[in-house]
Amino acid sequence: MSETLLPRPATDAAGFLPGPLGLRLDEEFLPLMSLSGSTATLDMALPFGQVRSDSTGLCLRLWPDVIWASGLLPEGDFRQTDISHGVTHLRLRGVEALHFVAQYTRADLHSAPIRQARAVRTRLNHFDCTIWWTNTRDVHIVTDRSLAQSLTDHLRALSLRHPPADPSKTPRPVAPDAPDRRG
Repeated sequence: MSETLLPRPATDAAGFLPGPLGLRLDEEFLPLMSLSGSTATLDMALPFGQVRSDSTGLCLRLWPDVIWASGLLPEGDFRQTDISHGVTHLRLRGVEALHFVAQYTRADLHSAPIRQARAVRTRLNHFDCTIWWTNTRDVHIVTDRSLAQSLTDHLRALSLRHPPADPSKTPRPVAPDAPDRRG
């Protein structure tokens, strides 16, 4: 008789990554639609390289011919495809969240164009990811579902590299008056 494999969430119930940074990593369901259409139609909905996130939903356009959308979909003549089943949405929160991710991505998250767009499609070490943030303390990472557990385990291992006694390995908050919530 074969053993039944039960899916296991990528993070534990507490959601906190180990180590002194006090980062919380949660796997959250994101009903995500891929919208494709003509470039002109997509340009009217959202300019290339931009993210729009508010209380009504999310729109990401990091590809010339595709917009990822969740929540209220933009108006336009789009072909819609539900891609929720193929991706995993991880949310990393804490004072050091964006700085932690920036240390391990191939893109410079602090460069002017990326900082203005607040979104990038890049590699986090060897994992392909789409990353966006509303502020430096709330970072969203979307990766292929098949890589989610490996990415989460990898982020756990990376978080242990930051001993509290070694300030050279500890990322710093952007605002000097930001509270220190580490370990």
